Amino acid sequence: MSRPQLALLCALAAAIAAPSSTAIGQDDLAPSELIPRQDARQDAARAALAAGRLAEPYNHARLTQAGERNAGTVYQTGTEHQADVQQAGLGNDAFVVQDGTRHRAQIEQFGNLNRARIEQYGQEGTARITQYGNGKTATIIQYQGR
Repeated sequence: MSRPQLALLCALAAAIAAPSSTAIGQDDLAPSELIPRQDARQDAARAALAAGRLAEPYNHARLTQAGERNAGTVYQTGTEHQADVQQAGLGNDAFVVQDGTRHRAQIEQFGNLNRARIEQYGQEGTARITQYGNGKTATIIQYQGR
């Protein structure tokens, strides 16, 4: 898929999924058996309860990967979350889970075979992981009540 096609697909997905939006981009695609895995899931159940309001809370997730065999997963339930995952290299893995309201998560990994995980429950958690180099592992878990 070319970059213009990918940009159009992301724009269409964001428009259809409103008020939740997900943008997924990849660069330097590998052969089909090596294509990086990306997964973004968002629960808009709370937003659906108040359908029709213009100022509805939203969840936003962006996954950007360059290289081969990188995996990025974002699960968001609740409202007003933001997640940003950026990876460059080979065999990196990033995982974000957010529940509750108004969480911010950011993962940046540059290198090879790095692992990062952020889980947040409750309200207004902020977490950031930045890794440079190879073979690094980082985990942040924040449970502020549910």
